[in-house]
Amino acid sequence: MQWLDEDFADSCDFALIGLSSHLPPHRISWELNQRLEWHFRFNHVLEIPQRSGSSSHAIFRFEAQEDSGHRTLYLIENKVPGGIIARFQGAAALDYLIQVFDDSNAVDEVRQQVRGVRGVNYTQELDPLQSGAIEHLALMDLSKASVQVG
Repeated sequence: MQWLDEDFADSCDFALIGLSSHLPPHRISWELNQRLEWHFRFNHVLEIPQRSGSSSHAIFRFEAQEDSGHRTLYLIENKVPGGIIARFQGAAALDYLIQVFDDSNAVDEVRQQVRGVRGVNYTQELDPLQSGAIEHLALMDLSKASVQVG
């Protein structure tokens, strides 16, 4: 069903940034909050079936209304001892993913900001459709666990 695949790809209107960091999830979210004045809050744990059981990935969410538009960011633990979410484009070596829903298309700005945070060793923009994580991330913004922040 080619048309279904194309519709699905068109509906995935987010950017994906991978980052490498030695910090645990709560600490990297704290660093991002402190350095960039973001307000990541724990959102939920994403359970992903793996060959031998499942893996648990912490997800933090930040939402803001800015002059340039609405922005929602998810900080997602990519690599855990039991599994990996994004596997391709070099993403298997990345510790975290930042999923960016941004009306202003300021992905490069977000990436540059993140790159300057203490504890972030490396950042890389990923193609969400080619990362191997699309099935887990496509409906993140519609997740029933998402909390609206006003």
